[in-house]
Amino acid sequence: MALSDRKYLIGVGCSHFAGSEIEGPEKSLRTAYSLNRAIPGRVAEHFKLNYINLAKPAGSNGYIYRTIIETVQEWINNGRDPSELFIVIGWSTDERYEFTWEGEHWHWANGKDASLIYNNGIGPDFSTWFKALQLYNTDFQFGAHKKLINILTLHEYLKSRNVAYVQLASCAKIDPSTWEDNEGILHGFPYHTFHEPTESFIDQYLETESEHFTPWLHADAYLHNKYAEKLIQFIETNYE
Repeated sequence: MALSDRKYLIGVGCSHFAGSEIEGPEKSLRTAYSLNRAIPGRVAEHFKLNYINLAKPAGSNGYIYRTIIETVQEWINNGRDPSELFIVIGWSTDERYEFTWEGEHWHWANGKDASLIYNNGIGPDFSTWFKALQLYNTDFQFGAHKKLINILTLHEYLKSRNVAYVQLASCAKIDPSTWEDNEGILHGFPYHTFHEPTESFIDQYLETESEHFTPWLHADAYLHNKYAEKLIQFIETNYE
């Protein structure tokens, strides 16, 4: 499936795809600079595609899965051609959880501090809820199992809509043992769309390129560009 017919690149992921802290520690605002220098932005620039970034800091794999389907369905409902789309997916850690409160979407991740939301009595107090999630929602193996099922069903959905895509693990690589443990559900798995299926963007550089990470383990523009070059080569090999 060539990319020559694609016009729009949509990036969906967590903070790594949103370019959090690319501009430096504690600088997590979505700016044109950070979005364009994040992995999907570099890919969009290389292939000269219009760029839409829907990544959400602390976004869960459930958020990623839901957002992709909702976006494609809305695209079609608006009378637009889904074959114009190329989606770049950056899967997140496997325990993250999206929930709603009073009509607003919230995102929990392992170790997230509820006081960041409940600040001096302003905002909802999720402290008890976060303690429960910390106790009962950190089975990473089950999370990885759910992610693999989501990948299987998402592949069939996108194929049925003629949407091209590529995927990777932004963080929380899928170890070879996890692939082996889930062998029973992997018939027809779209390996050809998965860049480095036993690695992740973050994990592969933590030891050798530690100076390019913030304390929150967000990479700088140098590492985003370095990884994007490998991803572009993978795309050119598999899609052109």
